[in-house]
Amino acid sequence: MRLFEATEQGTVEIEIGEDIEARLEELAERNRELFRERGIRAFDITGSVGAGKTSLIAGMVERLSGRHGVGVIAGDVATTRDAERVTGKGARKVLQINTGGMCHLDASLVYRTMERMPESGIDVLFIENVGNLICPSYFSLGVEARVAMVSASEGAHVIEKHPAMFESAALVVLNKTDIAEAVAVDLSRPVADLEAMRPGLRVVRTNCLTGEGIDEVVEALGLA
Repeated sequence: MRLFEATEQGTVEIEIGEDIEARLEELAERNRELFRERGIRAFDITGSVGAGKTSLIAGMVERLSGRHGVGVIAGDVATTRDAERVTGKGARKVLQINTGGMCHLDASLVYRTMERMPESGIDVLFIENVGNLICPSYFSLGVEARVAMVSASEGAHVIEKHPAMFESAALVVLNKTDIAEAVAVDLSRPVADLEAMRPGLRVVRTNCLTGEGIDEVVEALGLA
């Protein structure tokens, strides 16, 4: 396993020993067991800062809250802004994790946060990871599936530049499709890169500000 840590000086590759890998997987498995015991379907929502993760989650919560007990864990370096944006959309519990500088969530953070989540009444959990496409790739949270979100504003090469994230994703959401022409991005390029990397992996195009495509994401996750 290779771990890449984003620093002010650039991206640094860090060697990870097999014992640490095993420990990380043990922590992820502990979360899987917890989710199974509580009957929770949990999803890791990843993407860069500004990709639209919070808007997507808020839209899904609005659509699902009438028939599911939805919980949200919002992860960020600082502030409670993402949790505040989701609050009031119908989730039964919204919690914020501030990492204080760490560029990803890990299974241990999620497990400790679940101590504050109601033990019953939650059957769908959305975990918004810290905003980047590098570090979260290497840390399993023990969820059912990872959703990797990218936006047209990130350019045509975002998929090929971040292979680890998309190799671990169960679904890709391509957001801000309405501005592709304005930022001179040909969306066929990232879609073709993804097809070459992961043939058949589903891609849903969205405009989360208007709600376009969010129903399709809900359906793709088997929550419709």
